[in-house]
Amino acid sequence: MDSRLFKQIQCSVCLGEFTDPVSLLCDHTFCRQCINNHSQTSSRSRLCPECRRPYTIWDLRSNRVLRNMVDAVREHLTEQQAIKDKTVDGAIGPRVGLFMEPEKLVCPDHDERLKLFCETDQKLVCLICRDGDKHQGHKFKPVDDAAPPKKGMLKQPLDFISKENKELEELIKNQTNEITKTQERSKQLSAQIAAQFQEMHQFLREKEQEVKELLKKEEKVVVEKMQKNRHGIEEKLNTGKEHEELLKSVIETDRPDAFLQWWTEHGLRFVEGMREVDGWSKRNEHASQSPQYKSSVMGLGVTSDTLFLGPYETHLKFFVWKKMLGSIKP
Repeated sequence: MDSRLFKQIQCSVCLGEFTDPVSLLCDHTFCRQCINNHSQTSSRSRLCPECRRPYTIWDLRSNRVLRNMVDAVREHLTEQQAIKDKTVDGAIGPRVGLFMEPEKLVCPDHDERLKLFCETDQKLVCLICRDGDKHQGHKFKPVDDAAPPKKGMLKQPLDFISKENKELEELIKNQTNEITKTQERSKQLSAQIAAQFQEMHQFLREKEQEVKELLKKEEKVVVEKMQKNRHGIEEKLNTGKEHEELLKSVIETDRPDAFLQWWTEHGLRFVEGMREVDGWSKRNEHASQSPQYKSSVMGLGVTSDTLFLGPYETHLKFFVWKKMLGSIKP
């Protein structure tokens, strides 16, 4: 658990998360069990473990706000860890190199600071590299001048990903509503079936159970299809969120050399990977025409409710009655 969050929900007696927190009149808070144990071990008067102010058992007040906060923090951190695990195990879409800011970047060949960016090779170089044969005739820019245009190239992908993530969130919301709708309809049908079968004897009770099992199977088929669709959308959203946060951190960095190092190793390839049009290259990075990106939302949709029991849903009594007649012996 994050140490900063943990300190806010930590009991000073047991040093663990608050369990059923209670507050004293001095506004210090402890686990109910911890303060009870403290009271039992105190030989004379009961004193607050924090400020040593006297108290009685009647002074204990349940702290519902803190209890809810503990639950919320625990749930939040659990969800964040699950998202991280899912993103690492199965991300979808173009992978992007992680952006990290080293203390300083030096040339591996000359141990000099990388102060220039080679526009021809799209990489950081030092002053000695610039004068060498390997970069003869190449165009160079100081890192402070070369970084802003590259950052500008990331703004459109960021806007595109942010928009798609919002659409993915809306799709997930709508799909969840459809799943809830299906499950609610299934419960209603189950109650309807039960009410009708109550009018019959053993034969009808057996038929009731048979139809309920059929309904559950149909519900399982329909819901599994919906959940599979939602899972696919969630995976795309997780990847989109990862890319969105990464590009934000890259654009906001004030280290042009670190940014350009990332750009050389990962950024340019990432932007090219998002393009729909083949053949785009660094030479037209300043082109005025807006680029087209590969959509993560295109082709996705919400799987609708298709739960249907056939004749048992619309004419239950009639068909059961016919089967009951067939079982009646003259």
